Amino acid sequence: MNLSLVLRKTKKILAEFVSFVLGAQEKFVMRHRILNGTLLAGIIAMGVGLSSEFFREGFEIVGLVALWVAFGFAIFFYYLARFKHQFKILILPTFIISSLTSFLQIQYSGGIVSANVMLLAPILVLNMLILGKKFDWLAIVFFVSAVFTLNYIQIDHPDWFSDYSTDKARREDFLITGISILFLLGLMLRTLNRSYEDAIGEVSRLKYQQDGDYYLTSLLTRPLSGIRIHSKTVQFQTYIKQKKAFQFKNREYELGGDICVADQIVLRGRSYCVFANGDAMGKSMQGAGGVLVFGTAFRALVERTHREGILSGYYPERWLHTALSDLNDVFEGFEGSMSMSLLLGLVDEENGFLYYINAEHPFPIRYREGKASFLSEEATNFKLGMKKDKARIETCWIRPGDTIVIGSDGRDDLSIGIDAEANRVINMDHTSILSQVEASAGEIEVLGERLQKVGELTDDLSLLSIRFRPQPQWDTNSREKGLEEPIRLLKKNNDIEALTLLTNYADVYSSDPAVWKLLYRVYRKLEKPAEAGQAAENFSNHHPSGLQMILDGAIQYAKASLIEEAIDMAERIYSRKPEVIPVIRILSRLYKKSKRPDKAEEYQKEILRLQNGSAKP
Repeated sequence: MNLSLVLRKTKKILAEFVSFVLGAQEKFVMRHRILNGTLLAGIIAMGVGLSSEFFREGFEIVGLVALWVAFGFAIFFYYLARFKHQFKILILPTFIISSLTSFLQIQYSGGIVSANVMLLAPILVLNMLILGKKFDWLAIVFFVSAVFTLNYIQIDHPDWFSDYSTDKARREDFLITGISILFLLGLMLRTLNRSYEDAIGEVSRLKYQQDGDYYLTSLLTRPLSGIRIHSKTVQFQTYIKQKKAFQFKNREYELGGDICVADQIVLRGRSYCVFANGDAMGKSMQGAGGVLVFGTAFRALVERTHREGILSGYYPERWLHTALSDLNDVFEGFEGSMSMSLLLGLVDEENGFLYYINAEHPFPIRYREGKASFLSEEATNFKLGMKKDKARIETCWIRPGDTIVIGSDGRDDLSIGIDAEANRVINMDHTSILSQVEASAGEIEVLGERLQKVGELTDDLSLLSIRFRPQPQWDTNSREKGLEEPIRLLKKNNDIEALTLLTNYADVYSSDPAVWKLLYRVYRKLEKPAEAGQAAENFSNHHPSGLQMILDGAIQYAKASLIEEAIDMAERIYSRKPEVIPVIRILSRLYKKSKRPDKAEEYQKEILRLQNGSAKP
């Protein structure tokens, strides 16, 4: 058997012995293991002292009795602590007996006070550890007081202490005292080291396990976020800096509750980019749980739109309402334990028109010609999972050269310094982000880095930017020439001839809103409400900011008895302008005709609420 094998077996045996003596790692806290080690050290130290009494001069019966009493109590206390787990009742007796034993030894061990007082040093440290942070000052006060008291008594009353008659006895006493101290200190340090090693090992094991959980969660969230768009006209960029950073298998990862995601869907034959920037409640694992829930629900919603004809037949406003309602239903299932602020939107790939809902998310920013401003300084809905409400749809045009910047509240909640009372100062000015957007020229990578230089992040930070670069659709000269003759005919009231020319023109330039506006006028004059409604709808598809034409389309559809089409058009206006009472009246009448009296009554109550609200001073 070679030496290395012997050493390994010996080390294993010693480790098992120490674990037995101090207690199993999974059963005891560090303080209890230190108490066990203290009692064992006292047993061994007093055993050495008892043995020395039989082989040296100056034997004193009182000192021997004190050692025997302390030795017996130490064994009994160790049994209670190690096997009966009686810790609280043993702390004070251990403190008292260890101190009294030292005093008796000092008095009856030959008067070598300078040597015997050394015994109090390791006893002091052990008692401090046993008492804990709350009462360890008692041990220090007691130790200092005892040293000064002993010194004073020895000077004034030297006869109170025993003395040896020979130098040999003194040397033996000093030697035994030194050996006891060294042994006691060694065992104490070993006890501490073992306890700390076990604690650090346990912490390391838990840390590794936690990082593994973080890593797995980050793998799950990764495919749920990001940009899945290959659009020729709309460009997205994202920047995410999660507050929680961790290392797993020598690689750095991040985990948090922010998410940026974008995808493509088709609604009523038109291609839209759907995007979302969300901030889930909580940080690290809790926030990541919200991201998992939202990302999964969002992905399922997009897939449903791709596969189901119902969702793909919605107008953008209705699709956003439906999406918000579905996402809110998912978060409501957590009964308030999980929520998310959100900005959810659609961008028309053809004309760059933006629709969005703000669910208590920081205000979106438009950077145009070197200036940054908020699109709207109002949240239009509650957070997901908090409360259901009729969200208002916000809209705007994204012009070529514009940059829309959307971000979580990490962009505002920056630690910008320390006040006079050493408290951290958090930025409370939500408009300060505008100057940072201007300084970064709308580039979110630069913006993210600038924000971290301005102050320390106190929350997850996510940024999403949108740009629109339109593709040429028609030649301007051809468009003007193509509409000159129909306009001339309409002025002469030659509506039939103008209709023919406009219909042919619409077949070639179907994305030109001007032709649909002219066709609407012609169909209306010819009293063809169904065709007029369709023309108004086509106009609104290419020029969606024209609310009046959407309303005209609803009216024409209603005249043609196309009630559902009329409702859809009117609901588009209501979703953007819920305070316009004439539109609500039209919806109420339309729902009555569609034999849905509950919806009609709901809108009648809304009219009364708005009227009462406007009547208040």
